[in-house]
Amino acid sequence: MDANQIVEALQAPFPPEDIEWRVGSTNKDKTKGLALAYITNRAIQNRLDEVFGPFGWQNQFKEWKQGSQLCGISVKFGDEWITKWDGADDSNQEATKGGLSDSMKRAAYQWGIGRYLYKLPQNWVDIEPIGRSYKIKKKPSLPSWAIPKGCKQDRSEAYYEEQRSEPDISIPATIRAKWEAGGANPDMLESWFKNCLEEGKTIEDIDRFLTGKIQEKNRTNGNGSTGNGTASEKQRKAIFAIAKSKGLSEENIKQLIGYLNNKQSTTELTSKEASDLISLLKEAEQDELLAMISNSRGPNFGQSIDISDDDLPF
Repeated sequence: MDANQIVEALQAPFPPEDIEWRVGSTNKDKTKGLALAYITNRAIQNRLDEVFGPFGWQNQFKEWKQGSQLCGISVKFGDEWITKWDGADDSNQEATKGGLSDSMKRAAYQWGIGRYLYKLPQNWVDIEPIGRSYKIKKKPSLPSWAIPKGCKQDRSEAYYEEQRSEPDISIPATIRAKWEAGGANPDMLESWFKNCLEEGKTIEDIDRFLTGKIQEKNRTNGNGSTGNGTASEKQRKAIFAIAKSKGLSEENIKQLIGYLNNKQSTTELTSKEASDLISLLKEAEQDELLAMISNSRGPNFGQSIDISDDDLPF
């Protein structure tokens, strides 16, 4: 095959049985969720075998930084080996195994394998709780252009179109607060948030990315000084009072400040940072705040999230 034929073969759609689904964003009452499609690693391996043969490709993994993995997929083109890399954070369940699996999927996307799934229209489906998360009740069907020619699926394309009613997207309070803390235009949040979801980003991906940008901004501004003066005593008391009403301890507040502002206490906050923190504490639910604290891995965590800075109006 020549280069064009190889590209076409790599980018070809997969049969429905090779597609898996997970829940992205949810509506306010947690009855519907955004169905996000992805290909299995088995399907990726089969596609590479079909295009290059079992001896014409290889993959390798290496730890990127704490809590994240890199995968490189190399293919033999002529006499030359060409490698494309991408990475992913460890997952919440089976952390390292999940990180390896996700990094390989991202590396495959670099080669165009499964990249067409990013073009799927938003698809809101019924969901049900499973532990602390949610799962899709019934596997969605795909539009005709997203399946191989001649391939049949259980549901018709008309059914797919019926599934596409879009409820109001519920943007978590933590995302809104961090968006405002970054100084971005509030009117642009919804469209930017939707674009991230359509590209397959999770709420956790978006949250970590915004946190990283805020921390980067604070470091650039000289350890967080923004010219707004230090937080007032009234602001500091408000922070602890609201935190206490949400069931958070003083240590939790310190962790939250470190996570958001790369600082150690309320006395180091500027007036603007204190105001943003008060807004966050008021708007976010206790479980959202605790999740932020428990997911914190230091000031550099989240910088590997694949969201373009060009799309972020900070």
